[in-house]
Amino acid sequence: MIVIMYGDHAELADAPTPHRTADTASIGLEVTDLTIAIGGRPLVKGVSFQVETGQRVCLLGESGSGKSLTAAAVLGRLPAHAVAGGSIRVNGIEVLNTPSSKRPDEARVAMVFQDSAVALNPLVRMREQLVEPLRRHRGLSRADALSAAVELADSVGLPDPQHVLNRFSGELSGGQRQRVCIALALACTTRMMVADEPTSALDVVTQKRVLDVLRRYTAGRQTPALLFITHDFAVASELCSHAVVMKDGRTLERGELGTIFSAPESPFTRELIRAARAATIGPHLDRLARQEAEVENLPDAGVGPAGSPFYDLDEVSREYGVPRKSLFDRPRKLVALQPTKLQIAPGERIGIVGVSGSGKTTMLRLMLALEAADTGVVRCDSREVAPASVRELKWYRRKVQYVPQDPASTLHPLMTVGQLVEEPLVRLGVPGDHREMIREALQAVNLDDTFLSRRANELSGGQAQRLALARAIATRPDFLLADEPVSGLDLPMREQIVALLRRISEERGTGIAVVSHDISMIASLCERTVVMHGGEVVEDRPTGRVLLSPAHPRTRELLDAIPALSLQDEAQLLTA
Repeated sequence: MIVIMYGDHAELADAPTPHRTADTASIGLEVTDLTIAIGGRPLVKGVSFQVETGQRVCLLGESGSGKSLTAAAVLGRLPAHAVAGGSIRVNGIEVLNTPSSKRPDEARVAMVFQDSAVALNPLVRMREQLVEPLRRHRGLSRADALSAAVELADSVGLPDPQHVLNRFSGELSGGQRQRVCIALALACTTRMMVADEPTSALDVVTQKRVLDVLRRYTAGRQTPALLFITHDFAVASELCSHAVVMKDGRTLERGELGTIFSAPESPFTRELIRAARAATIGPHLDRLARQEAEVENLPDAGVGPAGSPFYDLDEVSREYGVPRKSLFDRPRKLVALQPTKLQIAPGERIGIVGVSGSGKTTMLRLMLALEAADTGVVRCDSREVAPASVRELKWYRRKVQYVPQDPASTLHPLMTVGQLVEEPLVRLGVPGDHREMIREALQAVNLDDTFLSRRANELSGGQAQRLALARAIATRPDFLLADEPVSGLDLPMREQIVALLRRISEERGTGIAVVSHDISMIASLCERTVVMHGGEVVEDRPTGRVLLSPAHPRTRELLDAIPALSLQDEAQLLTA
């Protein structure tokens, strides 16, 4: 997830030559009146800010505000057809419109991308990916580079670095891959690092560890300054001292984070702050504390639905084979899900939370009949559910629909919105007026008829997520299974999607099971929370009980790791 952007010392005749301005030793990055247009459409409009040596500055804004495009200009990785104007200086050297490969060493910038699985080469062991930049940019011998790679891996908190570096990226967890990427950025001793949403896809415990690594290894005398791109005020407040707020390609305000919190100048900034507070655990604790008398009367773990359950998971388990390290190794198994019992009532909203690798996604795949359980059985409405043909599972797909984490990967790029919503109606043979059912589903997620002829690539991230939800509810299912439905969305859009899920459940009586690492989202939507760790359920209680009095150490660890605004900022938010 980290790519090192710097020069190869080759100068082409037609390449603009970077030049150094007057001494600006205290400024690592200076962006002045940056404009970017693609296809004649202005997307970044006069953005200005700077990152001083020893600073961590965050770019805040909703999706489409121009944050990532601004970062691409800083890195020298703008699309070929983009037209940029203004000025970008890295360590005093003008680099705007200079590709990353043609910049001098002093102007090189390290990058930590959002998706580490894409940024790391899946066919090369971690050891080799770290050794290469160490040899190239520090001039080390291979033996010294190997030693330095182990030291770097250890410094960013990778367990058993010798073993981890001998593995491929697909064999590492998301948090481990992210820390490898940070180690790659640090390997090149750059004075400037850009991190684009590096924690948005991580569970809160892993996110806390990654933020700790970034805090420790940036903004020091010998470590790079940091430009941190995020839409999450809480994450920004834990890491950064200064902020730049962007909307529609413009800079709305910039300065110290505390000052922006206490006296936001823009209505948009005030809305971001309000959404940030709503996305923390604090408001839910306040609400649940006021309902403490009710909470005391709620049933505890292990009590199933009063009537016949809609879902009944009876001692289901799942394990996977682990690739052998050599021809003569014994076959090994990874236990992804221990024998587990779980019952869910019709219409119930339940959250399944846990760190990466806890077994929650495996449980969801068994419930979706995408995989067969090794032991036990999954029942829906007293009927057994297991992988089978489309015809045999048609009854089940009508009853249960899936809301994906990444709708862009599930929406056919050549189909219109109307065709995408109609597809499950046709494939499942749902009777009735399909046109009216399509309009009803789109209206339920606040998409009007003007969207019917659009394609997936013409939708924003939030609109694509609402379209995925419309596809799921078009067949009027009894139950929705959702996998991280808001993890990639900015805070205002996240709030809208959660409100939509809650309204659909309340108006239609639709049950919802949400797999997530975001306990604050679970608290705002679900009445009951199941906490998983190591492939087993460690806590299963009403959400209020889980938040107010966690019974298991792993639950307390999840709660403690949730990013929170400081007490000072929290008080300021209440009056904002």
